[in-house]
Amino acid sequence: MEAELGTRIKTLREALGLRASDLATRVDLDPTALSKIENGRRAVKSVELARIAHALRVSPLALLQPDSLIGRLPVAARQAGSTIAMGAAYERLESLSELHVVLADNGFPSSPHLPSVPSVDGMYWLDAAETLSAWARENLQALPDGDDRFAALVETIETTLGLDVVVEAFDGDPLTGAAITDQSFPLLFVNAAHPLPRSLFTLAHELGHVLAGHNGSTITLDRELSGSTDDERMANAFAADFLMPEAIVRQTIEQQGRQYPTLVQLAYRLGVSFESLIYRLHNLGVIDARGRDKLKRVNWRGIVLAISEPSGFGGLKKNEAARFQARWVTPPPTNPPAMLIQRATNGYRKGAIGAPALADLLGRDTQPLLTQQLLAQLQDDPDLVAAREIIDADYAPAADADAEDPEERFSGIPF
Repeated sequence: MEAELGTRIKTLREALGLRASDLATRVDLDPTALSKIENGRRAVKSVELARIAHALRVSPLALLQPDSLIGRLPVAARQAGSTIAMGAAYERLESLSELHVVLADNGFPSSPHLPSVPSVDGMYWLDAAETLSAWARENLQALPDGDDRFAALVETIETTLGLDVVVEAFDGDPLTGAAITDQSFPLLFVNAAHPLPRSLFTLAHELGHVLAGHNGSTITLDRELSGSTDDERMANAFAADFLMPEAIVRQTIEQQGRQYPTLVQLAYRLGVSFESLIYRLHNLGVIDARGRDKLKRVNWRGIVLAISEPSGFGGLKKNEAARFQARWVTPPPTNPPAMLIQRATNGYRKGAIGAPALADLLGRDTQPLLTQQLLAQLQDDPDLVAAREIIDADYAPAADADAEDPEERFSGIPF
């Protein structure tokens, strides 16, 4: 046990680029004592373990259970880059994963609904993307047109697949999006610091990672969705095919031509950026690489902001055109990890987790008074029982009762 723990500490220390003497100083240990710990010749006290984990920016569980989800996360983060591993967005994902592990170990597991997703193991990445996209279009609720697509996709992922979707803003953080693909706790994360079109594509991209599973990997952390590996190309192709169906794109272009009002209409309807749409046109062979590169150099957002004639918006209504012009500075709606909150609430009631863990999950201040107020909302106290009885009572008027005077019905302050 000591040898395995020591090796784990040394591996994570080296991944951070720390010398043993630097780590010893940070955790207030004699360098000799740390050397013995890393070589398995000295046991680690609990307080020392907590300090070492903090210095290495990992959970203590990551040191004690290296094969668990929380134990594999740091390895994936280090591979993605030290700036991501040091960011607040990654810390948030790590804390959510740690809470999941504690809840699952105490009888409160997650319950995703992914058994019918087709296996794409061994497939060429483009074939895998198209297979998963066809499945998603058939099994997920159809998305509306326009800016509501993001919220609708979040909702259908949660309700149909039982996956947690976390949309929170981390300004300046290098992490654009992430997908925990471990089947015990699949989760999608989108950094809400980016505009709505980019956030929608990121959400679909991360969904592609989760549906593919990618050979049981733990987590995918994305910066720019650059498509530098087959897994990333697959996720990009999935997002493009799912959000911009070939039939819609081809039919619109064939009927209306490749004019800027047509592209405006498509970008608005599909909720994507012009850059994503141009790449999609090239993917489908509607334009060649030269045309793609030329169209990428166009200042599309400037054109949209300068449009004043209704004809320039490709048939969009006035309110749709206004929303489209504002889209490039509009962030996506935030979204909490609803299923994890539900599990944590049940776990608190059964004593599996404490008040600070639940309050931290909800983003609440953990000062005693606020924590007591929070927990009071979760307890089945007499006031809550009485409230339920009042709410459930029958308030239908008798059939032969005289109608109330309208002045009585509309009196009072309705807020």
